[in-house]
Amino acid sequence: MTFLALGIFVSAFLLIVFEPWEKSIIALAGAIAMVVFGVLSPEEAIAAVEFETILLLLGMMMLVNMASKSGILSWLNVRIATLTRGNPLAIFFLFSLLTATFSAFLDNVTTVILIVPLTIQLLKGMGRDPKFYIFAEIIFSNVGGALTLVGDPPNIIIGGATGFSFLDFLVNLWIPISISTVFLLLFFIFTNRKKLAPVSGNLTNLTIVTLLIEKIKHRFLKVTLHRAFIIKALTVLFFTIVGFLLQETIHLPAFITAFAGAILLGIISSDHIDIHHSFRSVEWSTLFFFAGLFIMVAGVEKTGILETLSHWIAHTTDDIQRLALIILWVSGLVSMVLDNIPFVTVMIPVIFGIKSQFPEMDTEILWWALSLGACLGGNGTLIGASANVVSANLARKEGCSITFMQYTKFSFPLTLGLLLICSVFLYFKTLA
Repeated sequence: MTFLALGIFVSAFLLIVFEPWEKSIIALAGAIAMVVFGVLSPEEAIAAVEFETILLLLGMMMLVNMASKSGILSWLNVRIATLTRGNPLAIFFLFSLLTATFSAFLDNVTTVILIVPLTIQLLKGMGRDPKFYIFAEIIFSNVGGALTLVGDPPNIIIGGATGFSFLDFLVNLWIPISISTVFLLLFFIFTNRKKLAPVSGNLTNLTIVTLLIEKIKHRFLKVTLHRAFIIKALTVLFFTIVGFLLQETIHLPAFITAFAGAILLGIISSDHIDIHHSFRSVEWSTLFFFAGLFIMVAGVEKTGILETLSHWIAHTTDDIQRLALIILWVSGLVSMVLDNIPFVTVMIPVIFGIKSQFPEMDTEILWWALSLGACLGGNGTLIGASANVVSANLARKEGCSITFMQYTKFSFPLTLGLLLICSVFLYFKTLA
């Protein structure tokens, strides 16, 4: 059964890599195979689907689509184009830092749903390929999400198990996340100098960009803006974001907050919104892809492979420094190809077990190693994190196709660099 489950998962993974068919079809086929060949029962397959994640995505997709009907995204495009004057470096800095910041205080999936469509519309409107900017936003969304309790699902799980607060994550992780952010900015600027070169030094490019900005402005003049609708949309978005931030205080799951925002905006702006169009705008292929992936990972998890891996980590050494580095790298590498949520879930009792075996040992560093590895390791491949999958599907919908190999070739070396930065941080933190 173990080899069967692994065979199904590896086969599906390779098909996703080479993409002979749409990713959602491959994931669903793998999920069905897990049930047909008896790896999972139908009930276990349904239970494996993380409906909270899927419903959160569904609610936010509807909310953002409804809000966009007010013309607010078109207005933002004009403001950003005017503010940056079409300077690629300024656009890169603005979108990257906005993505990292929003991902720290929202969840990173919500952030890319808001940012990626805006990026594509702006860059395509200016005649530029948005793919590089989307790659950067995916990576910055995962880095920013690693900073706080609410930014990435693994942190939420760790916080719930340990009682760590929002401030605990911020205080303990701001150093590696800040260094990682600076490293990424310098790397992107140095390796993409031509793409980010200012247009002011080239009269031809400057003239073209100026004309393109005027074109964006002219197109915006044709967009009907409804002042009352915009105010309603921004108000609902604001209170939805506040709801995410106060999740632990109001005791409402994020998906309930997202759906409440979408339903409220649909009710108070029914004169401007076609709810049927909003349902049609949902990236259903993305949601089905996640459902299939959750079921396949559950099949792999049922074989006991993840549990065996976690126990191997626990019995490798009793040196806290080595344990922290092993947890960082194993969780980072596993999170590149498997959903990091089940791995983090399996690792939690292992770390508690280490603490019980060595009561004199301060195991807090192990939690930060797990958090950094799971969150940052997800950058490694296109299926490594939810934000990656959502961004790629949003890009495809806007006519910007991103393949598995294109992204992985770009992101894998960067992910190793981020894990090295975290290794140095953990090394010195254990010495302190």
